[in-house]
Amino acid sequence: MENRKDEENLRAIKAGQDKEQKERFLFDEQSHILHLTARILKRTITDSDEEYSTALLAVSEAIDSYNADKGDFWNYAALVTKSRLLDDIRSQSKLGKELTVAPDAFSGEIYDDEDDGSVSIRQQVQNKTAVYVDNTLKDEIEALSQELGAYGIDLFDLPAVAPKSEKTKRSCGRALKAFFDPPPLIDELKRTRTLQVGEIVKRSGESRKLIDRHRKYLIAAILVKAGDYSGIGSFISMGNN
Repeated sequence: MENRKDEENLRAIKAGQDKEQKERFLFDEQSHILHLTARILKRTITDSDEEYSTALLAVSEAIDSYNADKGDFWNYAALVTKSRLLDDIRSQSKLGKELTVAPDAFSGEIYDDEDDGSVSIRQQVQNKTAVYVDNTLKDEIEALSQELGAYGIDLFDLPAVAPKSEKTKRSCGRALKAFFDPPPLIDELKRTRTLQVGEIVKRSGESRKLIDRHRKYLIAAILVKAGDYSGIGSFISMGNN
């Protein structure tokens, strides 16, 4: 399974470097893209649907911007595709017979007003947006869990090793900031699969004991900050104060 993913990732990288290989990739993966689009939208999609065209362009965009640091290609392509489809849903909600969509349409609040023509639109957009958010987070969690596995870290270990007090959170925040100070240590971390504790202690002035105690949390926070985890990242304070 891993070998197959590695092959797909390499093929996507080569497709991003050669126009003909990119066209062949998109042609060969039409059924995959259809399946991905249907899974995102929770309904059947055909290659004549506008949503498929949006997804095809999104996967093409993902090919252009993909590199090995972004994890498995199809996980990355799914995030790009979901983002583009959500943009379409939002745009379409504004079309039609000059239907007015209230400013709170995406706020999560529904007002029961039978005379308000935008209610059904708001409901539809919110439902689709909720599906998007749920699926995005699910895919990000799966991708992060897989990436953490390479460091011997289980995602479910993190709550136990996360800093609890405000003082410790600030200390971890300083350690994270030090990690990303020029030159950042991310390449060394990914090469060795080991946190550069001594260098972080030297840069941040925090104790080795604290860095060691929260090593798993720090690695996870670093991977989220450095990777394509915008959904997870929005829920995680990096503690840079």
